[in-house]
This record gives sequence, structure tokens and C-alpha cells, in this order.
Amino acid sequence: MRMDQPNNNPLISTKLNVPKYGSDLVCRQHLVEQIDEAGAARLILICAPAGFGKTTAVSQWIQSVAYPTGWVSLDESDNDPTRFWRYFAQAIYMVQGELSRETSPFFQQPHYTASSETVISVLLEEIAELHSDFYLVLDDYHVIKEPSIHEGLQMLISHASACMHIILITREEPPLSLHRFRARKQVEQLGLDNLRFNEEECRRLFNEVMGLNLSQQDIGLLSQRTEGWIAGLQLAALSMQGNRDQIIQRFSGNDKYIAEYLTEEVLKRLPESVQAFLLKTSILQRLSGDLCAAVTNEPEAHDILQMLERSNSFVIALDSVNEWYRYHHLFAEILETHLRKKYKEQLPALHMLASEWFEKNGWMTEAIEHALAGGDWARASRLIIANAPWMLKRYENRTLRKWMHGFERSWLEKDPELCIAFAWMHVLSDEIEQAEMLLRFADQSVFPGSEIFEECQIEMCVLRGYIEVIRRNIELSLMYMEQSVQMKPKFSRYFTIGIELNADEPHVLRSRVAMNGYLTKVSEYFLKLRTVLKHSGLGILAYGSIVLAELYYERSEFEQLTYFVPRAIELGTNTLNFGVLVPVYFVLARWRKAEKRYHEMWLAMDEISALCRQHDAPSHWSAFVDIYRVRLWIDEEDREKVEAWVESFAKMSSDVIASRHEFERMMLARAFIYLKNDEAAIKLLTSILHETEMKARLGSRIEAFILLSQAYQNQKKQHEATDCIRKAVALAAAEGYVRIFLDEGPVVAKMLYALYKNKTASMEELAYVAMLLESMKKEFPALDIQIRVSTKLDKLTERESEVLALIGEGLSNSQIAGKLHLSHGTVKGYVYHIFNKLQVRNRAQAIMRLKESKKNE
Repeated sequence: MRMDQPNNNPLISTKLNVPKYGSDLVCRQHLVEQIDEAGAARLILICAPAGFGKTTAVSQWIQSVAYPTGWVSLDESDNDPTRFWRYFAQAIYMVQGELSRETSPFFQQPHYTASSETVISVLLEEIAELHSDFYLVLDDYHVIKEPSIHEGLQMLISHASACMHIILITREEPPLSLHRFRARKQVEQLGLDNLRFNEEECRRLFNEVMGLNLSQQDIGLLSQRTEGWIAGLQLAALSMQGNRDQIIQRFSGNDKYIAEYLTEEVLKRLPESVQAFLLKTSILQRLSGDLCAAVTNEPEAHDILQMLERSNSFVIALDSVNEWYRYHHLFAEILETHLRKKYKEQLPALHMLASEWFEKNGWMTEAIEHALAGGDWARASRLIIANAPWMLKRYENRTLRKWMHGFERSWLEKDPELCIAFAWMHVLSDEIEQAEMLLRFADQSVFPGSEIFEECQIEMCVLRGYIEVIRRNIELSLMYMEQSVQMKPKFSRYFTIGIELNADEPHVLRSRVAMNGYLTKVSEYFLKLRTVLKHSGLGILAYGSIVLAELYYERSEFEQLTYFVPRAIELGTNTLNFGVLVPVYFVLARWRKAEKRYHEMWLAMDEISALCRQHDAPSHWSAFVDIYRVRLWIDEEDREKVEAWVESFAKMSSDVIASRHEFERMMLARAFIYLKNDEAAIKLLTSILHETEMKARLGSRIEAFILLSQAYQNQKKQHEATDCIRKAVALAAAEGYVRIFLDEGPVVAKMLYALYKNKTASMEELAYVAMLLESMKKEFPALDIQIRVSTKLDKLTERESEVLALIGEGLSNSQIAGKLHLSHGTVKGYVYHIFNKLQVRNRAQAIMRLKESKKNE
């Protein structure tokens, strides 16, 4: 495997241009007026079969009105949601007059892992900033088959401001809930009856544009037989260079007949070299002189394209400088049919030439698509392997999934590197079983001594190690990670490039890579992992550093942060992994706030905001930075700013709010509590609690219970408030959470104190609450909290005290046994007795007792 340079996979600018048509087209003023009359609707459907002038009509309308308009010409590859929404977002920015905005939200993401709901939520915010009518045209929307895109567009149209109008140009009605839009009078539709050429337009086409001087009778006959089908009329006009009367008499209204017969007539009147050029280039979705020359070996390719455009031979310019073109879709389909008949054996070679050109010019998606279309599996595999880490970093999982389906199982079973690429795609999509199947294929096909053996072994060990982290199988994960570093000092490309393991979760401790917030396992695993991978250079070290930074902050061990925070910033910056950078700056801000260094806290927020802007951070990370400021405003009681932020949700339905990311909804609930909108907070938090229970997200579940207790407390519902805070304590005690309570301030301190005095929790939980309250007394000295609890360290024997001290240093039972020259079983016995005497259930609680004892000395 090779270390590759980043591939930005830039947007194809010609897909964002309004198609340019010559001045010799028939001007359809009445149709322009119909589109304009429909323009007040949220959704305008231009729906008709191929060849009825849908795109031309909308293009003429755009040129005749002054509305800001964005345009996206869609193709099959846009079924990847990441790719689709990137183009959609860029069209919005072009509406705003920003010709290049690839620094925006969507150009790095909506993996989705970043869900479509998250993407739509951010888009809705962008659209809300626009205050005058604008239009977004999605041309050829019928090529979109991906359900999540339809769902996202449905949500967007339903909830965007009234300023936005979507025009869908499509051959078939889209799978949207059109009945809802119709019931709300939000949709207008133009179809066949609107788009057909009438006799007057036929006359202008044949006689004024084409100069054929047909009689009114002949025009009427052609109009009748084509039923106003514009493509058929154009084909008829082009074919009338010979026996005009015969053409008119034989002309039929059957689409298939017209397409086959008249196209044949058009092609036969062109030089053979041009015919060959047309057929061979029909495999391309867009055309340039250089690209066509590479595919056809025709040096005059650009001149041929210009000639075809001038002769109105169904060639459409895609830019204002006549560099890029495309064929009329119907014409392209007909050409490709003839291509398969005449040059079937050359098809693989043509696709290979196209693939080579796209690779050379940096268009890797197109290069891979053509390699697959040409059946060049080796070439497609090589390109996918080289680009998969970058695609995963951009969340283009669905494109990788589509490509995987293009390979036969027999090919996958003999291509270990490709299996590893697709296995990563599955793991990051929460499909562990499929990933393990591909890893088994890789195991069976890579042999010792082969050129790629050790590279594959490293990748497989690291991937298996990560899978076991997700399953919380600590020892097995460490075993795989240790195996990976026993090979040559090469690193996993996927980690080195910086794929995000925490998806779009800004609290890494709550993500899968940190076992969803089970702190005792996190502490045990990542401290050992640092030792295993210390000199490996693997990108997972960045996650190790941020996880430990969050862990030590949570346990109020601030002295550890002086190492882990700068280390996480360094490693996150090396790979520009915002899944590390944003969380570590949150830790930095929280740390400075806890130490009452408020000015430095805001500096940390300014630093991460600047990094996001400077390095084109994916939108959800930039959004999370803005959202986190809300908590700081709440803590500083900046009511005006909090109210302004909450106001942005005022026009959103509960369905849209429910689609937002958990982090944002948790912050919204927190803001509701601050503003005394407790009913809204309770409703939101109840929903979050259900989700966190289903996903076993412990940290989020604890926070939700703490916030819910405050909402009930505001409503004077003491029983419900006590029940929630007790549940939070029960969950947190076993894992040793501290700051999750302390950072809530005196309100929660009083609730914990009431719980402690009422003795409604278990002895272990009360001891845990007592330790929390001791810390709170130091942070909030004005509170009247009287704690009388013995640390019980005086009951430990000398040997037990030694064992406890080594537990405090983070040593495992095996390491303690080695250090004290005891058997492993003996150490386990000591640990058991220590836990009993201290009334704790795990190492984290024992360490807390030890720390409390030292503070009280």
C-alpha cells in the first residue's frame, strides 16, 4: 500500500452552470410566462419524457427573469448523498453570488455518518439567512434513486423559508409526498401539454430557424404526427436534406421509430469520422476537446464539438467559453445504442482511455467509474485502494458501497487490499459482520513473502483492533494492536490520513471509539494502548490523546491535561482531523473555565473557530463550535445571546428539531431550562434519554438525567427531580464521573446534598455523592454543605495500601503482581478486600477515595 497525497475531489463546475443555448432557438414566451406564474410555489415540477425541451424551457426562463438562481445538472454518480448535497450547497452559495464556497459545510462530509438529517438541518440554517426569493434547479432529477436524498429534499422543501423555490426537471414524478405539497398549495407542475410545440412554434422551427420553407400543410402533418415532441421535430428537420416529401410521408409518431430512423438519417449525412467520433464519445457524460481527443484519438475534437453545436446537432454547451459540452440526453442514449452495435468490442478500450484521462486530470470518481464500466477490475481496484482513505474522510461511504457491488465475489476473495478498503467502509457504517467477512477474504488471499503481506497485516490488525474496541473487548483489541506494531515500522494509511472514528460526536468519550462513555474500560484500554503504540505513529494515537484528555478532565485530574491537551492538538493538526481538534479545544475551554481563567476560555474558542475557517472544516464541526458557545453564554448568564440562539428554532417543527444531532438538542434543552421553558426541555430530554438507552451511550444518558432533574426542580416537582438525580448518580458512580456534576454548578450541588441527607441511595452511591460534594465545597465555598464521611483508608493493611497506591498509578493486576512479586490471584484477593473496605465497586471509585484521602491529609 502506498501513502497518497490528498485528493480534494473538486466539484465539477460545469454541472453548476445553466446550460447555454444559441440565439437561434425558438423563443417560447408563453412557456416562460407559465413557469413564471408557477414561480411562487415552493416546488415547481417540470415533468415530461425525454426530448420535450424541459431544460431548454427553464434555461430560457432564467435568462428572461432577474431571480437569483442556482443550477445542478445531475447524473448517476450524484446518488451518493455526500456528493449530492455538496452540489446542492454550492448552488446555494452561487445564488448568493459566491462563485466558490468549497470551504462550506458539505464539501467534507453528511457520512454520513453525518446523517442526512444533520445536513438538512445545517442547510436550513444557511437558507434562513437569505431574505429574498431564489430558485434552485435540479436538472435530470429522475436519475436520483437514493431514498435518503428524496427524504432529505422532502424535509428541506417542507421546512425551508418561503424564499426558497425548488425546480425539479425530471422525466417522471419524483418519489416525494406530492399530495402533501398539493394540499398546502405548495407545488405547481408543468407537463406534456405545456411543453409540446404548437403549430406556430413548429413553423418557426422549420422555416425561421432551420430555413426549410415547409408548407403549412406539411408543418401541420409533422406537428400532428410528433404530437409536439420537440426532439422528434428537430430530428425531422435535420434529416430533410434529401427526399423531403418521403421523409414527411414516412414520419411516424412512434418515439422508438423516430429515434432509430431519423438518428440514422442524421448520422449518415455526417462524415464517417464524425459518426465514429459521436459514437465513441457517447460513453462520456460531459465532453471537452482534450477528453474527446484522448478517447477517440481525434486531434480536431474541439473543432468537431463546436461544429456540432453550431449545426444544432443535439450538442449543448455547458459553459460560456465553449470548453465543455454534453449531448442531448435522448441523442446520447441513441448514440450509445449504435455504439454497442458497431463498436462493442472497443467499449472496454474506450472506457480505459477515458479512465486514464480522468485520472491524469485528478477526477478520481470518474476515473473509477469508467474503469468499472470497462470491466478493468485491476485498474478500478488500484484506484479505489489509493483513494478509499480520502473518500472515507469525506464520508463518501455510499459511493464506495456502490463500487463494491460492481465486483464479483471471486474478485474480492483474491484482492486483500480492496477487501480492507471496503471493510473500513462497513465498519464506519456500523456494519461489523460485513467487515469481518471481507477481512476473512483478505486473510485467505494474502500470503507471507508477498509484496503486500506486511502492509495488509498491519491494516487488518488495526482494523480488527478497532472492531474489538467497539465491542469493548479490551484485551483482544490490545492483542491486535500489539501485533500490528511488531511488523515493519509502517502505519495504517487510514489512521495516518485521519479518518474520523467519532463520526460527528464532539464528546469523544461518548463515541464508539471510547466505548460510549464507560470510563473504567476507557482508562484501562487507552493507557495500555499508549504503551503499545507509543512509537508506531498510528493516527489512533490522536484519539488516544483526546480520549485521555477528556477522561482526566472528567475526573478533575487537571495536572494530566498539561500533557494530553497539547498532544491531542499536535496529532489532530498533523492529519487535520477535526474529530480530534474540536473536542480537544472543548476540553481546553472547559479546563480554563474550571480554573476561572475566563479570558483564556474564550481564546480557546476563538482558536478553534479560526482553525475551522482556515482549514475548511466540515460543517458539522464548525456548527458544533458555535453551539458550544451557547453553554458558555448560559454559564455567564448572557441571556440575550441565549435567547437569540433559541429563537432560530422557533419556526422549526418538532420533527425537524428531533432530527438535529444529539449534541445540539442537548444544548437546546439546556437553553430551555435556563430560559425557564421547562416543558419543552422535558419533552426534548425524554426523547434523548430513549435514544441514549437504545444506543448504550452512557455519558449522554447521565447528562440527560442531570438536566431533566433541573427542569423538574424548576417546576417544583421534587419527587421527579430527586428520581432523576438519583438515576444519574447510580449510572455515574460505577464509572467515576465527576465534572459532569461539578460543571452544572450550585443548583446540582444542592440537589446532590439533598439526596445525601435523605439517604435514598445505596451506601456505595452515598459515599460517591459525598466525594462529589467534597469537591463541590471547594468550587462553591458559599454553599452550606456539611459532609461527614470517613474515607476508611485507615482500615487498610500496609500491603493493601501498597496495592491501592499502585492502582492509583494505573497499573493492572498483572503489573502490580510483578512489581510486588505476588501471584496474580493474590493481587485479585487484595483488590477484592480493598473494594469491600472502601465500599467501592471499581478501580475508578477506589482511586477517587485515594485522592480524597491525600487532599484531606
